Amino acid sequence: MRNLVLKLFGVAAVALACQGTFAAAAADRADLPASTTFSEGTAVCTKCHDDEHATAIMAGPHGMAADSRTPAANKGCESCHGPGGEHAKQEKAFRPAQSFSGTDSDAADRAAVCMGCHGQTAQKHFLTSEHSRADVACNDCHDVHAREDKVLGRLTQPEVCVECHQDQKANMNKYSRHPIREGKVVCTDCHNPHGAKGEHMLVEATTNETCYKCHAEKRGPFLFEHEPVQDDCSECHNPHGSVNDQLLTARPPFLCQQCHNDTRHPGTNYANANVASSNRAIGRACANCHTNVHGSNHPSGLTFRR
Repeated sequence: MRNLVLKLFGVAAVALACQGTFAAAAADRADLPASTTFSEGTAVCTKCHDDEHATAIMAGPHGMAADSRTPAANKGCESCHGPGGEHAKQEKAFRPAQSFSGTDSDAADRAAVCMGCHGQTAQKHFLTSEHSRADVACNDCHDVHAREDKVLGRLTQPEVCVECHQDQKANMNKYSRHPIREGKVVCTDCHNPHGAKGEHMLVEATTNETCYKCHAEKRGPFLFEHEPVQDDCSECHNPHGSVNDQLLTARPPFLCQQCHNDTRHPGTNYANANVASSNRAIGRACANCHTNVHGSNHPSGLTFRR
């Protein structure tokens, strides 16, 4: 037992020593002056940085030298990381201007580098987005050095998003959900992570307009319209997942009773003595009769039964 305790103390001491070494190295690197001249290109950088992470970028869109818009067609690695002439010549006595590490630059600085090229495209609103205001930078989600950026793949994108949005990770595994795990629906089908004009960075101005992109049959206009449907789909549905059928926020008839209480016939499910025989307690509850709850075009559809 005594030997085990001594070994544990030894491991802890080594870990603390390593942490101190890494912290000191980071501090020393931060004190180095930035390079002011460019090197002869990517070939110079890869003489030292020849690992898989450093060179995989050449297999992606940033490494397409035939496209004049890419880093590979301009200054190579230094297009993003800044001039590294002295850094290469003086054996790390200088550092590139942009290191992209959390210790050397804040989120706004890192995002500004990417926006230098992507600021005129679909990402142009990023600096005013909710992500940017939360100090999230482009490389917190994107890995431009990877051969396949996870956030761009339909099967792997949710893995990246749920690293921060843990509550939605639980929802997408509930009984009733969109087919996210199967890759048929992904986060960016509804949300624009780079900023949008609507709330919650939705791709459309409102929740309803976003939902109508897929559920066009619910758009209307209807002869008889159900007010909550026209107001906001999320009043009845949780788009990220639910334990109830059809992504409903509550199980009918309790969902309906949040608005409809003692109207025309008893709105309370337990009003009758024989609860089991009530059509408001079995099957689809209220929807057993009121089948067109999203709206009706039938002349007799005032109560959404036709």
